[in-house]
Amino acid sequence: MNRVKIVYLDDELGNLQSFLAAFRRKYHVFTTHDQQEAIRIIKEEKPEIIITDQRMPLVTGVEFLYMAEQLLPESVKILTSAYSDISAIIDAVNKGHIYNYIKKPWDINDVSLILENAVKYYQANRTIRDQLIKLEKTNEELNRFVYSASHDLRSPITTIKGILQMAREDVSDPISLQYFNMIDESIARLDNFIRSIVQYYQNGKDVFDFQVIDFKKFIESVLREFSFEIEQFNISTHINVISNAIFVTDTFRLRIILGNIISNAIKFRKKNDNNPTIEIDVFTDKNEAKIIIKDNGQGIMKDYQDKVFNMFFRVMPEISGNGIGLYLVKEAVEKLDGTVELNSEYQEGTTISLNLPNKYYLLEN
Repeated sequence: MNRVKIVYLDDELGNLQSFLAAFRRKYHVFTTHDQQEAIRIIKEEKPEIIITDQRMPLVTGVEFLYMAEQLLPESVKILTSAYSDISAIIDAVNKGHIYNYIKKPWDINDVSLILENAVKYYQANRTIRDQLIKLEKTNEELNRFVYSASHDLRSPITTIKGILQMAREDVSDPISLQYFNMIDESIARLDNFIRSIVQYYQNGKDVFDFQVIDFKKFIESVLREFSFEIEQFNISTHINVISNAIFVTDTFRLRIILGNIISNAIKFRKKNDNNPTIEIDVFTDKNEAKIIIKDNGQGIMKDYQDKVFNMFFRVMPEISGNGIGLYLVKEAVEKLDGTVELNSEYQEGTTISLNLPNKYYLLEN
């Protein structure tokens, strides 16, 4: 196993010689009194541990270790210092910039223990970094697989829908038509779930499509995606937009947000209500957009309201749904640095309020 590399910077040659004599057998030690030479060693040798004296001629030890942090962030940084500098050093240690300090005049046994702990600290951090890299790779591969599988599943679903429609036209038996309707409902649930998986994957990526939003046209385009259900259930929709500034946000995530909220409003309407409604109010200014979506549907009982944004949570298991819609809303809102709030009264309706920051400055730049 390769020995741990240590670079020690100090303008007192006696300290360098003592350190080298004490630790050269256990560690691969580089000593220098020149800061530029120390930088060169760090760049070429990539030592696990970097030690410097606090009182140096050009920059302080703390300042030097800040520079070393930019070159080699994974290395462990240690300061040596006289008693008079201890308060400043302790502050740097507490803020996490420096791992530890060695008080001068130093004791070999104390320094040996500090170095041993520094090596363990470095190795533990390296293990964590390696595991994170593996986890990120596995997660990305899983996401790609899910996304690919979801897209591959959409094609046969579309084919099944077409065949089912042709079968309906050739059959008049009520029982057969009832079975066809049951198949159609199951396919619709599967299709919605696959759409949610795709949205989940795409929302997780740090890719944005910031554009100027015409809220009235945008909301109308989202509502058109639900035109069949809106017409079938005689749902009244009302859009009110008051715009006091050009508003910019990510179009894909805005569609996820509005689409899932409107889908829930349709899904959880009161079945015996002859006048289900969805009201959408938008107020924009140079700082943000406040979007309020209100329905007069079944509402949500108080006991469930703090859980509705959890993945796969379903208030009413008997109603078709995958329990991921509001989770996607929350995730998309957070990606846009916004907030979402839900207020609901059981059997009265639900109001969801969104605050999305205006990203107009991104287009300005």
